[in-house]
Amino acid sequence: MMFSTIKPLPLNVKHQNGESATSLASRLARRNGVSGMAMFLSDFGIDYLKLSNGDQEDCARLASLAGVDQAELHRHTPALVSPGWFRLGMEEIKFTAFSRTALKSCPQCLQDASNQNDAAHFGIWQLTSIRTCCLHGCYLTPLPTSSGTRERFDVIKLTSGFSPPKPQIANDQDLLFEHYLRNRIKKGPGKTWLDRLPFHVAAQTCEGLGLLLTLGPKARRETVTPAQWAAAGTAGYGVLRHGPDAFREKLKEIQRAHPVDNTLYRTRYRVFFEWLRHRDDDPQFDVIRDLVREFIFRNFPISEGYIVLGQPCPEQYVHSLSTARSRYGMSGWKLARRLASMGLAERKTSGQGFVLTGYVPTEIINDIATDFDDLLNAADAGKHLGVERFMMTKLTKPGLVEKYFDEKNASPMYHPRDLDGFLGKLRARVERPKSEDLLDIATASHRVRIPTERVVEIILRNHLPLHAVDPATTRFPDFHVSLAVLREVIAADHHGTVRPTRAAKILGINIRTIRSLMDTGVLKSCDIEELNSGRMRRYVCAKSMEQFSKSHISVVELATKSGRLPSVEAVIQLDRGAKPLPLDPRANMIFRRNDVL
Repeated sequence: MMFSTIKPLPLNVKHQNGESATSLASRLARRNGVSGMAMFLSDFGIDYLKLSNGDQEDCARLASLAGVDQAELHRHTPALVSPGWFRLGMEEIKFTAFSRTALKSCPQCLQDASNQNDAAHFGIWQLTSIRTCCLHGCYLTPLPTSSGTRERFDVIKLTSGFSPPKPQIANDQDLLFEHYLRNRIKKGPGKTWLDRLPFHVAAQTCEGLGLLLTLGPKARRETVTPAQWAAAGTAGYGVLRHGPDAFREKLKEIQRAHPVDNTLYRTRYRVFFEWLRHRDDDPQFDVIRDLVREFIFRNFPISEGYIVLGQPCPEQYVHSLSTARSRYGMSGWKLARRLASMGLAERKTSGQGFVLTGYVPTEIINDIATDFDDLLNAADAGKHLGVERFMMTKLTKPGLVEKYFDEKNASPMYHPRDLDGFLGKLRARVERPKSEDLLDIATASHRVRIPTERVVEIILRNHLPLHAVDPATTRFPDFHVSLAVLREVIAADHHGTVRPTRAAKILGINIRTIRSLMDTGVLKSCDIEELNSGRMRRYVCAKSMEQFSKSHISVVELATKSGRLPSVEAVIQLDRGAKPLPLDPRANMIFRRNDVL
C-alpha cells in the first residue's frame, strides 16, 4: 500500500542502513518529544505489535513519516511470515534463532552518538548468533531489559541512562562464521549441505559443535562469553562447511582422542549432545539428530533397543571387552589375547590385562566366537598337518604356521583356517616333476644340514617347485623338493637374497627390468660370492622383493587382470595420467599400485 499523502515529519532523524523499523520509530518518538515509542505509534495509527513483527503496511506508514525507502526499511526488520517464522533479508528464520526479549547493542555506537537519538539499532542484531557490530568490529553488549512488553523494542528508552562498557574488539579470525550468517541474510542460502539446512539449524549446530571443539565436553553454555561463542561458531563452521562426512570424521576424531573404556558417548560429547537432546521438539533438527544418532550407534557399544536421541538402536554394531563377554559368554582372557593378535588390543602399561585400540565390530566378535569352537591344540594341529608336535613347534616359531593367540606365554592354539593357509602356500608351488632326486622336505633338510623350518622359508621365498601326488589332499610330509634345485638356491640364499633370474621369474618380469630396478634403487641388492664359482654376483634382497610386490605392479600383470594385451594396457594407463618408473627402455613398464588401482 502506498502512503504518498503522508508527509515526512518536520523533526526527523537520519535513517541508518540496516536499521530496524522499531529502532527508527523509537528515535522518531524521542526526536518529537514523545516519552515512549508505543504512544508515538498510536498517535499515527501504527500498530506497535504489528510493527515489531515487521508488518509491511505499518513499516510503510513509518517509512513515509521518516521519509525513507519502504522496501529498505522492511528488508532489515524481522517480519513475521508464518507462526514462529520471520523473514530477514533473503532468509526465513525460525524464532528460536532470535533474542527478541533481550536486545543487544554496540557499545562503541552508543558512545559515538552525539545525542541519544543517533544510536540506531539494527534488525540483524536481534539474531542470537550475531554478536558483533560490523562497523566497529566489537562485541555487542546486552541492553537493560524493559519492565513491560510495550517497551521491549523501545531502544532509546532502554538506553536512557545506560553507560555502555568499554568496547571489546573481536578477533577477525573468530568472525568467519558470523560473516557466513550475514552473507546468507544478504544473498540467501547457497547450495552446499550446510546452506541447505534451515538458518537456525545451521547457526545453532555450528555453535554447539564448536563449543565442544573449543571448550571441551564439560563446557557450561550459561557461562560462555560472546568472544568464546564467536570462536566456537567459527570452529564448528570450519567443520560443517565441508559437509556430513567431515562432521562424522570430526566426531570420530574426538572419539579417538580418548582411551577406549566403559564410559558412555555422553562423556565425550556432553555439551553438544545435551544441547541436541533438548532440540527434540523441533523436527528441523532431524537431519543433525539422525546423523549423530547413527554415528553413536555404529561407533559405540550401544545394545539393541537402547534409546538414543529418541530412537532405539536396531542392532549392536560394535563391542567393548565387557559387552562382548556378556553378550557371547566367552572367556575374556581368550578374547583379549585374540584381539591383541589382530592388532585390536594391547597390554596395559601395568602389564595386567588388555585395553582395546578401538571398539570391535560385531562381525569380528561373531567370527571369534565361531573360531573358539574350532581351535586345535598343538597335538591336534600336528595331526591336521601330518607332523609330530615337535615339528609344529619348529614351524610355529618363525611364523610359518600362525598361532591363534600371538602371546608368547599363551598355550599354542591353532585354527584350521590358518593351518590350511600354510598348506595352501605349499600347494601353490606344486609343479610336474622335472628331476628324479625328489625328497620330502624333512629328509631334504637333513641332507643339506639346514633346519626344516629354514628350508620351508627358502622354498616359499624363492618359489621353488614342489611335487605332490594329489595336491588337493597333500599334507606336509607328502611334499617333495628337488635336492639339486634346493642346494643351488641355498648356495645363493645367503643374507636373504635371491638370484636375479629367479627374482625375474617370481615377479613375472624380464631380467633387464630386474637389473634396471636394482640400478635405480627400487629393488635393493647385495654383492654375494657364489659358492660354486667364487665370483661376486649382484643378488636381489628378498625383503625388497616383498615390498616391491606390495607397492608396484608391472604392465604385464595389469594386462593379465584386465584381459588386454600389454601394449594396449600400457597406452590406456598412460592416457589416464599414470606415470611409469623411469627404467631402461627395454625393461617392462612398471607402475605404482596407487596410481593404477
